Amino acid sequence: MKKLVILVMVFVGLLLVGWYGVPKNELLEETLYSRYYSYLDKTYSDFILCPKIDNIERIDGDKRRHIVHASALNYDGHHGDAPYDRILITLTDTPEKGVKINKVTIQKGISEKEGLIQCGKGN
Repeated sequence: MKKLVILVMVFVGLLLVGWYGVPKNELLEETLYSRYYSYLDKTYSDFILCPKIDNIERIDGDKRRHIVHASALNYDGHHGDAPYDRILITLTDTPEKGVKINKVTIQKGISEKEGLIQCGKGN
């Protein structure tokens, strides 16, 4: 029950942020990342900043079956003591099998430019 309340609060917060200037595509990315984030091992719990859905591929053209490529930055990098690390996730999402994490890669110490691009503030 506690998890449900937290999820509802996060979802409502995302909606409110959206009404006050966050573009729809960023909200969609954050919502999708939040959905898939819950399937990751607790080892990756720090990767919550600037979530992105980098690519969604339909499986055999089906609208309900996807391969998703997502990424995010670690929160520890936010404090400025160390450079950001980035998580890259590849997963499959199908009605029959649900969400299956296929690959998780960590890029250690990405550049400031890469961090800005991840957060949508760079070119």
